[in-house]
Amino acid sequence: MPPLPPTSRRAVVGVGAVTLVPLVAGSLAGCEAPDLGDLADRVTGDDPSAAASPTPAPDPQADEALLDEVVAGLAADLALVAAVRVRHPRLRDALDPLEQVHVTHLAALEGEQQGPSAPPTADAAAALGLVRRRAAAAQRRLVDQAVRADSGELAQLLASMAAAVAQQLVVLPRRPGAGR
Repeated sequence: MPPLPPTSRRAVVGVGAVTLVPLVAGSLAGCEAPDLGDLADRVTGDDPSAAASPTPAPDPQADEALLDEVVAGLAADLALVAAVRVRHPRLRDALDPLEQVHVTHLAALEGEQQGPSAPPTADAAAALGLVRRRAAAAQRRLVDQAVRADSGELAQLLASMAAAVAQQLVVLPRRPGAGR
């Protein structure tokens, strides 16, 4: 395996700045927050142990609406990446990790995947540029949604998702056939 090219200072500073958000939130645990198997129950208020908690309960309707918003955004992002991978075979390997991150995030939120969207362009470079822009927008959106979450566990999960997307942006090539 050939050695990887040196990482640019801009990439290191960008990833450092992005990872501060989850660190401040108290979690940088990848895409796994503690015991998220019943996150949907806790967000919707169906968790019987939540009533015994001495702290005020988060607003279930606010987090439920936020969760729907997050799932819709992730499903649309995944549909775009899947469509570009189908349309542009030479981008398949480069986009596979980003696609897997989106699949994992939707599964963690028990969201439904959409079919691939219509590819926006026949030009691979333009399609890759669109994927990069949408991934950057998704990362910013997840940070914003983490801040808006009432549930601390949901906030941690969304912050870690934002960090994962940011990491994928660092390794995603800037043009087809290029390294980074």
